[in-house]
Amino acid sequence: MSRLAQLALLGILGFGLPAWAFTQIEDLRAQQLILACALVSLAGFFGTLYLVPKVAAKTQSRGICGKDLNKKGTPAGDVPIPEAAGLAPGCVFLLCVICFELLHYYDIGSLVGFVRSGFRGPLKTEPIADAWLVDYNAALATIAFMLFLGFADDVLDIRWRVKLILPLFAALPLLVAYSGGTGIALPKPLLSLGLGLPTYLELGVLYKAYMVMLTIFCTNSINILAGVNGLEAGQTFIVACAVLLHNLLAVAGWAGASPAVRDGHLFSAYLMMPLAATTFGLLAFNWYPSKVFVGDTFTYFAGMTIAVAGILGHHSETLLLFLLPQVFNFVYSLPQLFKIVPCPRHRLPVFDPATGLLRPKDAPDWNLVNLTLQLFGRCSENALCVRVLGFQVASCALAFGLRYMLQGVYK
Repeated sequence: MSRLAQLALLGILGFGLPAWAFTQIEDLRAQQLILACALVSLAGFFGTLYLVPKVAAKTQSRGICGKDLNKKGTPAGDVPIPEAAGLAPGCVFLLCVICFELLHYYDIGSLVGFVRSGFRGPLKTEPIADAWLVDYNAALATIAFMLFLGFADDVLDIRWRVKLILPLFAALPLLVAYSGGTGIALPKPLLSLGLGLPTYLELGVLYKAYMVMLTIFCTNSINILAGVNGLEAGQTFIVACAVLLHNLLAVAGWAGASPAVRDGHLFSAYLMMPLAATTFGLLAFNWYPSKVFVGDTFTYFAGMTIAVAGILGHHSETLLLFLLPQVFNFVYSLPQLFKIVPCPRHRLPVFDPATGLLRPKDAPDWNLVNLTLQLFGRCSENALCVRVLGFQVASCALAFGLRYMLQGVYK
């Protein structure tokens, strides 16, 4: 398939299922807000398409660029590629969320009538609940902080041991502003043992420690499953669309969610729509052959956004199911991350200029990318990315199956 056909297929798969889920929602107010967020996200997609070349030109002029090691030995391997292009979708994403937060104040029906009347008709407002404002501002502060730290990493080349704790500082605004529950509902199989356990276990500060660990995992898991054109942005796009689909199905009442839970899913959807749209705009430049590198700026921003959606949307367990490839890659990478076995700076496969194919190293690195080559044999860089992303899609499909199969049985 051509580059354009691959991106089109990915876009249809990613946006098509959430679009279908939207048709299952009957709440008019929710429909209006979701459509408004979708329009803002569409603007974010075009904004990203416009801004990525501008940011890439600026970073390259400042020497923030690198060469594609998976094309070493070919003319393409000698071309400097701009890095830190993730700054563009990150900034556009924040702008989208801020604009939608403003739209959330208004009655969408009266807003449409106001525009159609040439800005002369009545314009009604619907006061937004304080809880929504807290969630919006906490999310914006946390994600913006992580975007800044990611760009600082691209510029300053921060050490790995420091990278692992960066999300801790970025998560502080989220921890300070978090006002939701700090406990968990115990699984029904555990309650059926007759041990006299409470149905709801209050964790207190331990729950906030879990929130921190989730943010650290999400930001670094996207970062270490990398090294192939389109992989970082591709996995982010698939996970964002999967979470969005789950959110919209919950709002539609498929999982029997309460109104409070549906509000959490709505907020998560308001984050995932612009994330998916801006990431897809970035993929137009980062898909094989890549014209830009996304950098730690993007992986940190994207991972933190997904973590924030899971925490404030109150579906962190389901989120971890969507992140099964990242969980596997993280666990599989632990021997190298903790220096039990040697860990090079770039854990990449070996490129053969004669054939144009990638193969695993003789002493392979411990990550999912090299493991895929060991299991399925040599292939092109594009084919390798498609295989790993195919695993991501299959994992998300499995997560949906488990989630809805265990609904009412597990909890």
